[in-house]
Amino acid sequence: MRPVRRISLTSWLLRGLLLVAIAACAIIGVAGLLLPIVPGILFLCLAALLLRRFGKV
Repeated sequence: MRPVRRISLTSWLLRGLLLVAIAACAIIGVAGLLLPIVPGILFLCLAALLLRRFGKV
């Protein structure tokens, strides 16, 4: 029998903030691919890096 793991409020808050940060970077990156003013590839890489680093929080 596996012990029940409780997820604290800070864990949910951290997950929510990371999800918002990853989504914002991905949206800015896609917009940057369409509009050459914003470096799109840079923000897409940043979103991928955040997702890879904190994806298992």
